[in-house]
Amino acid sequence: MSTESDFIHALVDVVPELRPQLQQHLSDEEGELLPYVFLGDVAAWLHEQSQPDPQRVSEVFAWLEERFDGGDFDTRNLIDVGLVEMLPAHPDGATVLSLLGPQLRARAEVAGLLPTDEP
Repeated sequence: MSTESDFIHALVDVVPELRPQLQQHLSDEEGELLPYVFLGDVAAWLHEQSQPDPQRVSEVFAWLEERFDGGDFDTRNLIDVGLVEMLPAHPDGATVLSLLGPQLRARAEVAGLLPTDEP
């Protein structure tokens, strides 16, 4: 199993609410796990949950922030490109983006998802 696959399985263990999305993903992809594609679904789920359950989304982001902080290049890239860059940009994503931790927020800024203070 790859680092990316291990990461996805660890994420689903920590966030069991994502298990149906993983099962649907595997069904759609004929049993193959495509980690970057799946994290696009996770980004959509986080966005959907950010208003009704911001506490849970914050918990998930805290876990992701820890993995990003201590992760190798593959893990950091997976979180950055597969998840953060798939979040909706401000203003549509204002709620979910406001829940990001400092490192993931910095990645969202680099991706152009947040407004800049520059004129």
